[in-house]
Amino acid sequence: MASPSSTKARKRLPLNPLEITSPTMFRCPISLEVMRSPVSLCTGVTYDRSSIQQWLDTGHRTCPATCQPLSSTDLVPNLTLRRLIHLWSGAPPALEAVPASDNSEIGIISPIDTVVLHLLNESDLARSESAVGYLAALSKEEKERAVCALCENLDRSMQALLKVLKSSTNTECRVKAARLIESILASPISSSDSKFFIVKKVGLFTELVFLIREGSLSAVSAGLDCMKVTIESTEKQKLRLEMIKGGVVPVLVTIIRATEAPAEVVGKAIRLLEQAVRCKEGFEEIIEDVKGVVEALVPRMMKVGRESREAAVGILWVMCFKGSNNSARDAVKAAHGLVGRLLVVMQEDCSPVVVKMAGDVLKVCTLARDKEGRLAGNYTKTLHIMPF
Repeated sequence: MASPSSTKARKRLPLNPLEITSPTMFRCPISLEVMRSPVSLCTGVTYDRSSIQQWLDTGHRTCPATCQPLSSTDLVPNLTLRRLIHLWSGAPPALEAVPASDNSEIGIISPIDTVVLHLLNESDLARSESAVGYLAALSKEEKERAVCALCENLDRSMQALLKVLKSSTNTECRVKAARLIESILASPISSSDSKFFIVKKVGLFTELVFLIREGSLSAVSAGLDCMKVTIESTEKQKLRLEMIKGGVVPVLVTIIRATEAPAEVVGKAIRLLEQAVRCKEGFEEIIEDVKGVVEALVPRMMKVGRESREAAVGILWVMCFKGSNNSARDAVKAAHGLVGRLLVVMQEDCSPVVVKMAGDVLKVCTLARDKEGRLAGNYTKTLHIMPF
């Protein structure tokens, strides 16, 4: 789908710099410095090789951290932790999965946790992109584990993924970052208040709008899906204004008006637009081109799913009954073919609220009625489905 012709200059939202400190698990219990060559004793505690070797060479036969007697003084390299430290410090090792034998030998940390920690502490964009690519390629079960790990530090996870979404020049990498954000926000682990605070702080909607403007189907779908989950995972009322500030309304209208846009994508845009117009600021934006919006919305409302069709009715109802601007009501009233579509919606298995809204809009659209209050057949041309 083509991107809008009048795209405003991109305004970067400042991200708070990641507070990078060496994790406790990277430090040797003896020297308290980041380990260069981590090795583990039979007690399971890991030390820097030089420090623990010096301890043993002086005749000690206990574990310095636990004071337990050592049944063996063998030092086993902790390969997983060594790779993690290399990744965190910016050393060159790639993000390949750690062999199972490395993991089971010591049982310190999984490859997924390794990449998650790498993502949270990485300052280099290319390495962050590699981490996002690794996590996006995981199986469903593995990705659930990764999401749980990311949710443990929601603030830093969101900022790390926003860095990729905002700065990467690779569209598909940005799509993967948006999908990971979507999974995090859909997770029930974090509270809705925490999600709202972080979404607002990092300016998520602004970045999703820029992603959608890339124009590819994958970018548009990922941006819309992430917006949808963002709204659903928090209190809708709180985020509607954030949607408007992020420039969502013009983008959604563009999608609905794009004749080449797939019905599934249009349906997603319609559902999000309904949320936006419930906000005063969103309603005011849509009024600026209300005739064009109605002319685009009405023909497509029967080509999308029922949920999206009901959302379209909601948009039309807001246009007719919210505010004192008669231009919106006039645009709805003049929409070609709307009466028949509303009658069809009213006969679907819709909620009572949707049926009531469709009936209200129908009353606005119909001028000719007979003495008993029924719609005139020559006006609707749909006598066979007349609900009155």
